[in-house]
Amino acid sequence: MTTLANSVPLPASRGHALKAAAEDHALVAVPQAQRHSGWWLALSPVGVATALVIFAIGGFTVMLAGFKAGLLAGCTIALFGATLGILMGRLTHATGLSSTVTARFFGFGYKGSSLGSLTFAFMILGFLAVESALLYEGTLLMFHLEESWKVRICLYTALTLLWVLLAIFGLKLALRASAFCIVVTILVTIYMVVDLYVIRQADPLVVFNGEGNVQGSFWTKFSTALGVMGATAGTIALLTADFARYCRNRRDITILAVSGPVAQNIVMTILGALVIMGGLPHIMEYLMARNAGLTPEAAAQAAGGFAMGNTGAFFVILAGWVGFLTIYVTQAKAQAINAYSGSLALVNLADTLLGRKPGRAAMVIVGNLIALAMIASGILGQFIAYLSWLGAMTLALCGVMIADYYGVRRGHFDHNTHQVENWNWAGVTTWLLSAGLGIWMIASQVFELGFFVSFLLACLLYPVLRKVLPEGSMTDFVSEDKALREAG
Repeated sequence: MTTLANSVPLPASRGHALKAAAEDHALVAVPQAQRHSGWWLALSPVGVATALVIFAIGGFTVMLAGFKAGLLAGCTIALFGATLGILMGRLTHATGLSSTVTARFFGFGYKGSSLGSLTFAFMILGFLAVESALLYEGTLLMFHLEESWKVRICLYTALTLLWVLLAIFGLKLALRASAFCIVVTILVTIYMVVDLYVIRQADPLVVFNGEGNVQGSFWTKFSTALGVMGATAGTIALLTADFARYCRNRRDITILAVSGPVAQNIVMTILGALVIMGGLPHIMEYLMARNAGLTPEAAAQAAGGFAMGNTGAFFVILAGWVGFLTIYVTQAKAQAINAYSGSLALVNLADTLLGRKPGRAAMVIVGNLIALAMIASGILGQFIAYLSWLGAMTLALCGVMIADYYGVRRGHFDHNTHQVENWNWAGVTTWLLSAGLGIWMIASQVFELGFFVSFLLACLLYPVLRKVLPEGSMTDFVSEDKALREAG
């Protein structure tokens, strides 16, 4: 999913050099000589896992379900996500291709892979939008700005230009700074924890023994936590799959696949809970100091809303300028990766559906414009619903690809003999039914963990439909050159 240092030789012409750096094997396999260790590659998913939105998910989960149920859910999802990441990582490592292009070979076919591109684009551009919205809210708070159309246009234009430039030309720099950014983020978070529980003497047992806002049995709390965190399992697996094409061997894939889920679902749940739960009283004090007529009840409600709607406020209020600069530096890295990954999905989408070969740089711009539209539509306020629907789509996608590669093809792949269908109707049908069922179950409140149903149904249904609709059913085949042609 990411451009790696020294992975693209620079031609003599500066214009060609920039174009080559921007394309990064968008539609072809990564050469073996340009692959890297799992520890080095792990910096990127860990960097994404320490972004504001993941911090928000961890803290919000504990607010809802309590610390014990939230942490147990985090460990459960980390195990599931790591296993899924290993399976998907080995799959893309075999092809050397990004996950959306690999979908052409396993489960969907050349044109059918457009469903994977749509899913991935919906996923990554949604996170791009949410992260920008969180930064926007934190910036308003830092500079005491009143929200207006002028402020929106100025701030979002500046943020969008920054993500575009980083994703096209500054991704190598962002990745080289990954370790530094991760360390800074953790150190500042630890500083806030020490400030809250040592200097201000907040009681950590209030967090650890907290029962959460959800009433009911432990299972009710646990399933609620799974409902919030579980939907991200498919997300981290697809991100892992994109990075895995740069791995040297299976050991590197395992390191890569485990690092993201552990950081996202365990480390960030603990840190998010400590900062958000411990910081809520101070957020209330801050809001009441700025709004003389605000009652304690209204301040408590507003502070609780900051957990998901303005997570950067905790960094700004508790750590001042250091916290504000930290969220910007770390988000810049994560946003560069989000914009880059979204562009890969859009490149594949345009190539398969329209038969055009847009440059990845152009797709970075298009992706950021889509993210702005998602912000305007209010994605931040509907983030939990977005996560649930996303979970059904991504896990159904992973289920189809895993069932094809490991179940139907028994883990065998050969570029020289593999036939690529235009449409793999068994996979397309499976994805539509599985994702559709999961989304319906969640939307109708029949089962809040419907995305797990999507995954299981996809794994079980695809091999059955593949027997009914074997290769070549109601479609034709494309050439290897067409399936792997480079973006221009």
